[in-house]
Amino acid sequence: MTQVDAAATDYLRRLAARLVEAARERVRLRAAILVGSAGRGDADFYSDLDLLLYVAQLPGEEALAEIRNTIGGAVPNRRSEPTEDFCSEEFEVNGIRAEVSFVTVDRAEKRLDRLLENVEEFDSPLQKVLAGLLEGLPLHGEDLTERWRARVQSYPERLREAVIERHWNFFPLWYYGEAMARRDTELWRLDMLLDAAFNLVAVLAALNRLYFTRFELKRTRTLIARMALAPPQLADRLESLCRLEPDAAADQLGRLINDTRALVAAELPDLKLPLPFPPGTRQQPWSPNRENR
Repeated sequence: MTQVDAAATDYLRRLAARLVEAARERVRLRAAILVGSAGRGDADFYSDLDLLLYVAQLPGEEALAEIRNTIGGAVPNRRSEPTEDFCSEEFEVNGIRAEVSFVTVDRAEKRLDRLLENVEEFDSPLQKVLAGLLEGLPLHGEDLTERWRARVQSYPERLREAVIERHWNFFPLWYYGEAMARRDTELWRLDMLLDAAFNLVAVLAALNRLYFTRFELKRTRTLIARMALAPPQLADRLESLCRLEPDAAADQLGRLINDTRALVAAELPDLKLPLPFPPGTRQQPWSPNRENR
């Protein structure tokens, strides 16, 4: 951690501790977790404060205002309407955007049940919830948060397979390269290239039992450094994709896909990962002079 990271992290953590103390004085607080960069310990002076407060019952409007005002919060804003088990608001304090969310313990535990036990309902953005539990900094109620963490740490095998299968989806840029070169497709090509890169990282994260969302790509190399199973020079090769010429980028993507497929096959040999147009294959143009035989 650099001195800048340490100073920013320390400031945000002290601010979060003040919020937690203000909440404890006004509601029955069961647990509190500081998530995001401040919780992980790699914040900088552009980082936000994201705090999850777990309660038996949501606080009323007056209590919310008192908690915010205790630390000088201003310009409150709600991104969504509160429900019976969740409410959240953003506000500014000393130039920092703070998001404070209250969640009932009942909702939190039911969501854990759903995410870990029903892979059919599992969606990639929801992995942020699980990653937050593992990487966040508990500020209150450690007994409860440690119990939740114990559940999350055992990345279920069927979840691992489901995430890999869900993200094994790549548009074959190598196959359609010549056709695309003849058309006005550059923005669409880049979109397909980035989508393939995101899916590759998601597959590899699941293979390594790491919870993943696209938010993790704000610190791509840190994520990849945690992967014991990954193609060689993965970060450099991914970042090169958008700098290479279209044909070279498609070939690089194809090699990354093949490398990743080999890693998955070694770990999960029974998992089927189809590729209708394998890397290296090329679409052939049709000719009006060709006759059916």
